[in-house]
Amino acid sequence: MDRSVKVKKLEATSGRTIAISDIHGNYDRYLALLKKIHYRPNQDRLILVGDFIEKGPKNLLLLRYIMHQAETEDVHVLMGNCDFTCKNVLYSYRLEFLRYILLMRKASVMHEMEAEIHYTFDENVDMADYCQRMRKYFLKELSFVNDLPHVIETPDTIYVHAALVDPEHYGSDFKEVINQSFFLKRNIYFPKRVVVGHMPVTEYCHRIANFDPIYDSKMNVYSIDGGNIVKKQSGQLNALIFDGHTIQTESIDELPEVQVIKDVEPGTQLPIFVTWNEGKVDILQKTSTHSLVYNSYLKRKFWVPNVFIQHGKANEYTTYEMPLKKGDTVKLVCTYDDKAQIKKNGILGWTYKTNLLL
Repeated sequence: MDRSVKVKKLEATSGRTIAISDIHGNYDRYLALLKKIHYRPNQDRLILVGDFIEKGPKNLLLLRYIMHQAETEDVHVLMGNCDFTCKNVLYSYRLEFLRYILLMRKASVMHEMEAEIHYTFDENVDMADYCQRMRKYFLKELSFVNDLPHVIETPDTIYVHAALVDPEHYGSDFKEVINQSFFLKRNIYFPKRVVVGHMPVTEYCHRIANFDPIYDSKMNVYSIDGGNIVKKQSGQLNALIFDGHTIQTESIDELPEVQVIKDVEPGTQLPIFVTWNEGKVDILQKTSTHSLVYNSYLKRKFWVPNVFIQHGKANEYTTYEMPLKKGDTVKLVCTYDDKAQIKKNGILGWTYKTNLLL
C-alpha cells in the first residue's frame, strides 16, 4: 500500500469556503447544519475535514450523499483515520485489526453494507472472504474513500484531518496527518492558516469546556471538531466559514432547549473540567451517589457524581456553575441529583434544576 501523503491543490474561490469536520455518519445533523448556514451548492465551497463516516447512525447513506455532492458540487473531502476502514477492506489490509474494529464498533459503514446484502458478520468470519464480498458489492463506495486526499491546500489555507509535521514538510506517511493527537500542543507557526479536526476541542480545555471551534494564534491553526457523536449528548457539529475577510462559526446539536426561570450569579469559582484523555481517576471513597476521586493530571481530589464515572474515568464532568439570566434559553445535556448539566453558546456547565423550566 502506498503510504505517502496525498495533497490536493485548489484554486481560490470567490464564494464562501465552509469547513466541517468529524461528521461521523450523522447524516441528519449534517443536513441540518447545511440548512442552518444556508449552504448554496456551487456558490459556496465545502471542505469536509475527515472522519465523515463511522461511529454514527447513517454512515452508508451519508457516504453516498457526499459522493454525489463531490461529483456535482464544489465539495472536497479529506480522509480521516476513521474513514480508513474502507481502505482496510479494499486492500485486505491488517485483517485481524479490522476484525477487532468491526466487533467493537457497532456503528460502522461496513455493518450497514453487510445489512444491505444480508450478510452476517461475527468473530468467526473469514476476513479475506469478507473483504472480497464487500468489494464485489461496494467497490464504488470503497474506491471513493480510498482515493481521498490527506491534505487540501488553497492559496490561503491548508486543510488536514489531524496534523502536519511542519510548514515545509507535511509528512512522509499518511498516519502522520490523519491520526496524530494534540496538534495544538506542537507550537509550530504556519504562515498559511491551517484547519484541522480529529481532536475534539474540549480535550484542550481544563477549566471551562467550550465545544466551539478554537483558533491558536501562536500556530495560526483552527481546530474545529466539536465532538459530534463521540461526545455523546454534549457534542456538536461545527462549521467554520471563511467569507472574504470575515470568519464565522456555526454549530448544531440535538439537545432539547429549556428556559431559565431565575437569575443565577455564582460566586467566585475556579472550575475544573475532566477531559477524556486525562480523565482517569482513582476512587478514594464512594457513597451511593458520589465518589471522592483523585485525578493525577489535575493533581486534585474532588467529589464526582457516580453517573459521570465510567470505566475508571470521570470524563465530561465539570464543576463550572453557569451564570444565567431569567428568560435565557439553554440546552439540556442531562440531569443528576438536584442539578442539570447544560450548554449555552457552546459552553458546558451546570445549574440547579430549580433554575430551569423542566
